[in-house]
Amino acid sequence: MAVALASGLTSLALAQDAPPLRIGIHPFASTLALVSAHKPLQQYLAKELGRPVEFYTAPNFETYVETLMAGGYDIAISPPHFAVLAMEAQYVPLVRYRSRLEPILAVRKGDNFRQARDFRGKRIAMADRTAIIRIAAVKWLADHGLQRGRDYQIVERPTHGASVAAATMGEADAGLITAEALRLLPADIQAEIRVVHTGVKLPHLFTLVHRRLGDAEIARLKMALLAFPGTEQGARFMESKAYKGYEEIVPEDLRALKPYVDLYRAMSATQ
Repeated sequence: MAVALASGLTSLALAQDAPPLRIGIHPFASTLALVSAHKPLQQYLAKELGRPVEFYTAPNFETYVETLMAGGYDIAISPPHFAVLAMEAQYVPLVRYRSRLEPILAVRKGDNFRQARDFRGKRIAMADRTAIIRIAAVKWLADHGLQRGRDYQIVERPTHGASVAAATMGEADAGLITAEALRLLPADIQAEIRVVHTGVKLPHLFTLVHRRLGDAEIARLKMALLAFPGTEQGARFMESKAYKGYEEIVPEDLRALKPYVDLYRAMSATQ
C-alpha cells in the first residue's frame, strides 16, 4: 500500500473540480525526509497547475516499483533504471536532475585500494540489491574480471550510509555509496575514509508522467518543472540536494542506461 506523504492543498484558489495529482517518490529516504525535501516542489506544482497535489511513497522498494508499473502514480520521481521500465508501461519521460549518479567505494585512509583489481578477495558492503549504483558497481568489478562470490564478497547493509560505516569499523574493506550521499554523512566518518572512483556516471532520478493525463496537461507539467529551478524555492531545493537543476531526457540517457536495465531484468528473472 502506498504511503501518503502530504497533500498539496493550500490556501491558493485551486480548481475545485480537478482531482489531485498523485506523485510517487521512490523511498530512497525516510518518509519524513521525503516530505521535508519535496514540500517546495509540491507547493509550486499545486500553484502552477491549479489543482491539488498529493505526494506518495511506498513502504519498500519492491512495492514502489509494483505500484509504478501498475500505473498507480500520475507522476513518478524514480531511479533511472525503473523509469526505463515504466516507459514501457504508459509513462512518458519529462526531465531528470542535471547532476550524475556516481557509484564510489569508500575505504579507510591508509588502505592500499586504488583500482578494481585491488578488491580481489575483499569484502564490499552494499545496500539494496535493486539499487542502480549496486548494479553498476557489480558490473564495473565484472568488467575488470572480478565476479561476486568468487573474487569478492558482498556484505549486506540496510543503507548506503551503513555500508560506509561498515568500512570504517572494519566490518568490510569498502562501502558502496554515491558521491552526493557521501557528502551528507557526518564529518567524523568522512574524515576516516578515502574514495576509490569507479569512473561510472549515470543519469540521475527521472521524473515521468502517465499518458492518461493527456498531451496538454503533460506539456504544462513539463514547462512548470523546467521553470522550477529558476524560482527562489526551486533554487534552494536544487542547491540543498546538489541536483544542479533539471535537464530534458534525451536518447543518449537511455542508451547509457541500457546495460544496467538489462542486468536488472536478468537479476529479477532469477529471483
